[in-house]
Formats: sequence, structure tokens, C-alpha cells
Amino acid sequence: MSTTTATVTFTRDQVEEALTAGFEMAAEESRATFDNSDFRRTRALFRSILDQVDMASGPNTPGERTYTREQVQAALNTATDAGPKTADDIDNFAVNATLTLLDNPDAAFGDVAEECYGEDADQVAGWLVDAR
Repeated sequence: MSTTTATVTFTRDQVEEALTAGFEMAAEESRATFDNSDFRRTRALFRSILDQVDMASGPNTPGERTYTREQVQAALNTATDAGPKTADDIDNFAVNATLTLLDNPDAAFGDVAEECYGEDADQVAGWLVDAR
């Protein structure tokens, strides 16, 4: 009997859905626009990092490309940190929301606030509004 645990992977579509939902959640709660230049830049850089992951796995890799949670997290953190400004609470929340939504696509704002910050939704929402 094997005791190894299979690594969970996510398709590009699953990653894109979580990314969009995570950034939409951050925008909505912070009262920022989803399509602001900072968010657009971060999402574009994140996608280019995933493309680099794809290229590193080789052009002849069979099947649909998949990514581990760790690969997604590393790409998100790199993309967020590479922005022209220091990452703020809104950026960090967007990353945390994306990762939470990968694990649980039905997670709501309150779930992200509790799981990632150990705070209630109103407290975290206040941080996001203040960071704007």
C-alpha cells in the first residue's frame, strides 16, 4: 500500500477562473475597478509567467497543461511583487482570494477573510477600502 499523496493540479481554465474571481472579489470589496492598471499589469505578468512554466515543461508535453498550487502561488507572488508600486492589502487579498478559490471555487469573501487573515469580513473589507 502506497502512502504517497497525489499532487493536486489545476488546468489553465481553472486557474483563469480563480484569477478572475479573486481579482473581482478584491476590486468589489475595495471599491476599486477590476480593470485598473495595477490589476491589469499583475494579471498580464502572471499569465506570462505561466507561459514560461509551459515552455519549461517542453513543447511536446502531451495533454492539457496543468499547474500545481505552488506554481500558481509563486507566479502570483512574482507578478504582484514586480509591479511599479509596493503590493498593498488589495493586491495581497487578490492573491489570497485566487488561491482560496482554486481550492474552493465556491468560497465567498468572508471565507477568504477568515481562512487567510483570521478576521471577519467587515474588518478585512475596511482594510481594502483604506488601501485604495
